[in-house]
Amino acid sequence: MATYDKAYELARELKASEEYKEYQKAKQAILANETAMSILRDFREKQLRYEMEILSGKEPDEKTREEMQKLTDLVNLHGDVQRFLEAERRILIVMSDIQRILTDALNLLDYSR
Repeated sequence: MATYDKAYELARELKASEEYKEYQKAKQAILANETAMSILRDFREKQLRYEMEILSGKEPDEKTREEMQKLTDLVNLHGDVQRFLEAERRILIVMSDIQRILTDALNLLDYSR
């Protein structure tokens, strides 16, 4: 079917994009650095708990906020982790933009008629 062929073509285009290439390079650097990987895992785990707490309507306590700030500062000081998170953010923006374009083109969220 032509639709799936186009989807695979889009995937190939994404793989050739600078955003994806930078993401892959940053990912390989993280995977090769045990310390960076540990920092990233810890950051993601605590970030998820922190965000879940906020989404559940609870205000994180001072200790939790300080811990999250210290971890964020550590991430910002560690070049490999910072580069990975930035590269990941940029490829996710591209993916989100594509999703929005498709949703808008198909009027998927238009319930007026």
